[in-house]
Amino acid sequence: MNTRSGTFAKRRPLAVISTLVFLLFGCAPIAQQEPPQPASVQAIAEGNIENGRKLFMGYAHFENEGPPCMGCHNLGENGILGGGALGPDLTNVSSERNDIELASVLSNNRWTKSPVMEPIYTQHPLTEKEQADLIAFMKSSAGEPQEDKELLVLGISILATIGAAIVLGFIYRNRLRRIRATMVEEAEKELL
Repeated sequence: MNTRSGTFAKRRPLAVISTLVFLLFGCAPIAQQEPPQPASVQAIAEGNIENGRKLFMGYAHFENEGPPCMGCHNLGENGILGGGALGPDLTNVSSERNDIELASVLSNNRWTKSPVMEPIYTQHPLTEKEQADLIAFMKSSAGEPQEDKELLVLGISILATIGAAIVLGFIYRNRLRRIRATMVEEAEKELL
């Protein structure tokens, strides 16, 4: 076998895969999404608090399939166990930032961006209505006490672990006794 045909034989799978990819996807450039625009002042004024709460908590899904805010943020007394601790508590954010700044963060467009939210919501941008509803919900939470429920979550986790250990101990308490009894019986039969 000459070296030229041997090299081609080694590269054949790569050539087949490349051809299949070309046939499936072609050479068309990937469509660039237009960056989402921050919610307008009029849209923010028409924001729906209840829909914003549902979006924040994850009871309603974002149109572009982004994760709910509750996974990273806490907001007032919402949620039995509170929200996530990755992002800041948003309970009084509307008194610290104006509507334009909030819309800028939620849209990942303009001067105010979140380095954590940007990569997530660039792929799953929020619509203008979703931004407006979330801002309305954040404004409605201003003045609520900030709830830190991390100790409650820790306590529940510890109790659940202890409870699981007790249940498993109860279920398997006689397992070794039966095995030992069988081994002792077999040993006694051999001795006799």
